[in-house]
Amino acid sequence: MLGGIVDTNDTSTYRRTYIKRAGAASFVALTGLAGCSSDGGDGGGSDGDGGSSGNANQNTMTLQANSPAQEGSVHGDVASWIGDIVSEETNGAVNVEAFSGSELGGQAQSIQDISSGALDMYVIPYALTAIVDMQEAQVFDAPYMYDPEEPYKDIYEKTDPQDSEPAKRVINNLAERADIRSLGAVAQGTRRVSLTVPANTEAPQNPEMLSNYTMRAVPISMYAEALKGLGAETTNIDASEIVQSLATGSVDGQENPYNIIKNFQIYKEQTHVIETDHMHVPLAILMHEGVFQDLTDKQQQTFYDAVREVQPRARDQLLSSLESIKQFLRDEGITIVTPEEIDYDAYRSATRARIREQFPDLLDTIESLAHDDYQP
Repeated sequence: MLGGIVDTNDTSTYRRTYIKRAGAASFVALTGLAGCSSDGGDGGGSDGDGGSSGNANQNTMTLQANSPAQEGSVHGDVASWIGDIVSEETNGAVNVEAFSGSELGGQAQSIQDISSGALDMYVIPYALTAIVDMQEAQVFDAPYMYDPEEPYKDIYEKTDPQDSEPAKRVINNLAERADIRSLGAVAQGTRRVSLTVPANTEAPQNPEMLSNYTMRAVPISMYAEALKGLGAETTNIDASEIVQSLATGSVDGQENPYNIIKNFQIYKEQTHVIETDHMHVPLAILMHEGVFQDLTDKQQQTFYDAVREVQPRARDQLLSSLESIKQFLRDEGITIVTPEEIDYDAYRSATRARIREQFPDLLDTIESLAHDDYQP
């Protein structure tokens, strides 16, 4: 089964092609150098803007972007949004073919592929770059780091690859060491704890009470340590196994944004959502460094600008659906425990203390990105 489509009739179009085997994307062909037009512009135009209207045979490139999320979500759709803007701004010289639902491979495989060059683009939280031993980029996912009053605005400012000095250092290191370039980020949502709380038992109000529960942790150190900081016992479980693990009682709970709790039907195996609001997660728009360097300077800037352009759309989509999702969950019998009903400061303090203890080498960068001094 082909994970991408090759236009063999148009020899002026250069396209990376993938064959999916056993659910993983494998690189099989690179039929030309991306963006290598004869005049050095963005596809043949004298001003380098993507080509003049009279040049029907200009070189074009199509990049394939993978996402683990389904269409209809910010995570599943953002690559397509960016692609529409880039295609328009370059007059079709650069296009993005967006795939959702891990069509081009699972998370671990896709991170490895974006590093090796077998995949052009990937949309995923920064922390997953730890799969290729890039621990530093996890700083963007540190819990209780962004301004709780305006978390998405803070994310966009702190993770900007051109305007944020701490972000530039981390992103340049990621490109140099792993051949992965971040073009910026959009918000994924705010992660909260969901649990099955026994009948006639009070929902956990603080880390001591949460210590009575075993929770599924994302098998990445920043996420696992965040949950331990919140107080829970943890077990690393892949996302595909969450619902089954909850249904069998292997774990008591997990943590995710509301849209994922609903869309993955996690709520069917839980009784409560605790609004710990411990992570406001940036979704990184990642590109293989070799592909990025094949772009002209103007094409590179077009991608940066496209990410910034879709950021408000991502924020608005998340916020506009939040209340309806919460009401849906209430209608399904889920009890939602708000930050005002828990010892929010105790959760934040314990979690920050845990991160400071477990990530001493990243602490300077975390403190430079945090909205405050990141003290417990």
